[in-house]
Amino acid sequence: RYLDEVLTAVRAQRVDREVELLIVDSGSTDGSLAIAERHGARIHSIPKSEFSHGGTRNLAMELARGEHVAFLTQDATPAHDGWLAAMLEGFAQADDVALVFGPHDARPDASHMIKSEMERHFATWGEGGTRIDVQRLGRGASELELYRRYPGLWTFFSDVNACVAKWAWRQVPYRRVPYAEDQLLGREMIEAGFAKVFHPDARVLHSHDYPPRQFLQRYFDEFRSLREVLDHVEEAHPYRTAQTIRGLIGHDRRWLRAHGVEGAALVRPLLTSARHHSIRQLGAILGTRADRVPRRLRGALSLEGRDSFTPYPVPESPLLRRTTQPDARPVPVEPRWRWDLITRAYPARPAEILPHSGDARGPWNLAWVVPPWQVGSGGHTTIFRLIRQLELRGHSNAIFVFEPPYMWNQPSSAAELREQIREHFVPGLEAQVFHGIEDFDSADVAIATGWSTAFAVRDLPRCRDKAYLVQDHEPEFYATSAQSIWAEETYRMGLRCIAYTPWMADVLRDRYGVEARWFECGTDLDVFEFADESDRQDEVIAVYARSETERRAVDLAMAGLALLAERRPTIRPVLFGSRRPTRLPFAAEDLGVVPPRRLARLYRDAQVGVVFSLTTHSLVAQEMMASGLATVELEGANVSSALGASGELVEQAARRPDAIADAIERLLDDRAAAAAMAGRARAFVEQRTWERAGDQVEAALREILSTPRQA
Repeated sequence: RYLDEVLTAVRAQRVDREVELLIVDSGSTDGSLAIAERHGARIHSIPKSEFSHGGTRNLAMELARGEHVAFLTQDATPAHDGWLAAMLEGFAQADDVALVFGPHDARPDASHMIKSEMERHFATWGEGGTRIDVQRLGRGASELELYRRYPGLWTFFSDVNACVAKWAWRQVPYRRVPYAEDQLLGREMIEAGFAKVFHPDARVLHSHDYPPRQFLQRYFDEFRSLREVLDHVEEAHPYRTAQTIRGLIGHDRRWLRAHGVEGAALVRPLLTSARHHSIRQLGAILGTRADRVPRRLRGALSLEGRDSFTPYPVPESPLLRRTTQPDARPVPVEPRWRWDLITRAYPARPAEILPHSGDARGPWNLAWVVPPWQVGSGGHTTIFRLIRQLELRGHSNAIFVFEPPYMWNQPSSAAELREQIREHFVPGLEAQVFHGIEDFDSADVAIATGWSTAFAVRDLPRCRDKAYLVQDHEPEFYATSAQSIWAEETYRMGLRCIAYTPWMADVLRDRYGVEARWFECGTDLDVFEFADESDRQDEVIAVYARSETERRAVDLAMAGLALLAERRPTIRPVLFGSRRPTRLPFAAEDLGVVPPRRLARLYRDAQVGVVFSLTTHSLVAQEMMASGLATVELEGANVSSALGASGELVEQAARRPDAIADAIERLLDDRAAAAAMAGRARAFVEQRTWERAGDQVEAALREILSTPRQA
């Protein structure tokens, strides 16, 4: 019907190359050959028995003399004389383009259902079908998962109207299949790493409208072949199939309204849409289950009159295959995998720094990369107080909140983060805050503040040097695990460490052989005011019970208190610091997480404070000491190196429940000794101010800058 029109349009194409018309004929008897000869086509004839959509197209590719072979079916008419030039322009988009295809415009006499479908389908590519769209399949987890969910976005290729580069076809030829040869080629080309291009100007006029019975038969044939070749099975479900039909009718309604059909005039065409889409779904469902349909009925349902069902052995896509084991379930792919930071951090490499003269004169530009926080985080309080101290000394500071996916699921804007810091941590902080490190430009010193940020700081560009504020020995935050390995790895990156406490600096030097300077934190003496014995409540014990932090050994503290409660049931433990609900074998009360001024009131009420540290000692201990509260800590070099021998500033208990119970009881019974120790502790913390901490960190940074390393 359309062959003469199609070949006339092809001969009218404006291109600067020779155009060869090649027709492969499998025994036509309708006068097609005479039309082809009239247009100067080269005709190659084959027996009808040798025809297959894939195999015959391979033959055409072999016979064609050009390096780009455009395919058209006999009813796909180029829409204008620039159709072929647009096809060739698609290959000019990149050297790896293997396939180019264009849209199909429904013919003027097509039904509104066909027109709506054609427009909607080809609007999938090129920003609504308006721009050239170069498609490649990425190899990242998120891209592959999207490909598995919506493979047609990448694989769709219709050689009703398409062009194939011969160099690519030599590597990935058509499969010898009776149907869906173009979809297979599109899939295998894109999975082989080649690019595919949609060109909006490479459009043709092409559509089919059938009466209802023939439409059912056509879709039965089409979807039977999809099952035979691609093993596709159309879903058949009372609710979801009805929803599919309803959705297609909705698309038609929107199309009709966009073309001026409104109100009562919609009723008849939408009834036609309902019939059309119901027939289509029925044909698809029956066709993909043709193996269960009796042979005689298969023949009656086929427009071709074919009563067979013949699956074809087509290799399964290695990228679309969900499982290799029949009894296994696919593992969901998480695009924001929690350890993506680590996979991108290897192979291991040294910190990147700029060569410089060693000029340490200020003011400096300091970039602090910090992990996300929860309000009340002691480690973040220390970081932000140090930043404020360096601001007061004239240095420019920027805070980059680095957010690995596993740490923070609901990020705030940079402005909100800055407001959180000023409201909940350090009022008056002036530093600019950035969400992520994408806006990082350069710095005199970039400073990591936790193991997850060290990987990011290591690779930041344009830094004179890089430092690592190490507040604790983070490998001990985890059981023997991958995380403990990665945390240890950060001490080997060549970042120059500034440790909290001399003990932590010794750990870094002795275990990892890294250079380390140290500082000691201050205490907010205006918040944690000293209280003497006069207003303290008998038997009240303030207990830092942050069970979320295992290095606080909360269970060990509770075991000691349980023993003490057996022999001294009058004790009144007050727990604080945790958001977790707690159940205990003795009476206690729980404050939860409260602001510093509320804690200060508890410290002034209690007779004994309990705070345990298995690594660097907690700032909570210093806050208790500032408040005049006699404090029990655990024995260990981490505590004694900072706070002296047991009884000097804090009572230090052996790491056993009975020893802990004894230490608390001694302080409850000997209030004079407790008060004397509390007085010495207050004098100690009065010497450890945030101003002193700022001086120590500034001196460490000056020393780092004045002793440059070779980049």
